[in-house]
Amino acid sequence: MAIILNLLTSLISFLWSIARILIPIMVVIEIFKDTKLIDKISNAFRPVSNFFTLSEQSGISMLFGIIFGLTIGAGAIIQSTKDYDIDKRSIFLICMFLSLCHAVFEDSIIFAASGANPIALLAARFLSATMITFIFSRILKKVPHEEEKHE
Repeated sequence: MAIILNLLTSLISFLWSIARILIPIMVVIEIFKDTKLIDKISNAFRPVSNFFTLSEQSGISMLFGIIFGLTIGAGAIIQSTKDYDIDKRSIFLICMFLSLCHAVFEDSIIFAASGANPIALLAARFLSATMITFIFSRILKKVPHEEEKHE
């Protein structure tokens, strides 16, 4: 019984630690949307979206995942999918990129503390994520929206 109680306590603590970070970020995203600042950020990130042939509004999700990691990046992907109707192909490509290149600042600091070269690590992660995502973006064809199919 003590093991289950400890497990539940740890789970609630973990969920609270994620919520403390994720909820304010979602509030900031909503403020950015209301002030149209998110459109400006997406426009600045458009060359990256175009390079991977992603939908226009999906770049912000990738940016959050790169900076904050998979947990918060996943929250941003879920929220932007609901808000902007991002296609499944773009979501897959973003997840592909983030699986290799996420939480770049946090991970670089952790690995540097253990003796790794953070610049080499960051370059290897970024280059491998870019190459693999680019290859998959060319293999996976864009599917036209349902409206375009009927025309």
